[in-house]
Amino acid sequence: MSQPDYLTTIMPKVYSPDDAKWIQEQLQRFTASARHKVVALYADVYQAAWDEEPVSFKQENRARHEANTRLRKFVTKHARSAAGLTEKPPLAKAQAQHGVADSSAVVQQDRQ
Repeated sequence: MSQPDYLTTIMPKVYSPDDAKWIQEQLQRFTASARHKVVALYADVYQAAWDEEPVSFKQENRARHEANTRLRKFVTKHARSAAGLTEKPPLAKAQAQHGVADSSAVVQQDRQ
């Protein structure tokens, strides 16, 4: 009898069983609350792509491609920020020191 895997995350309502391990790996990069949102969006994209494909034997491939591509891009763009690994924005004074003009100063010069 095999032991249950307590480390698995929630999964989308619809997905290909062949992608389950990869989806799990991607979802592990997010917090539990973010995973719920990501899973819901994954399922929506998968189902929409499935429904849009008129050829029955191409439906799964198209759905997998669309959903996995979006998940991969989302993870690439947002996983670091979701984990709190972001940089502080530069200060306005630092921008002025580097030659970035203050917009109010430009407006005042135009009025003169």
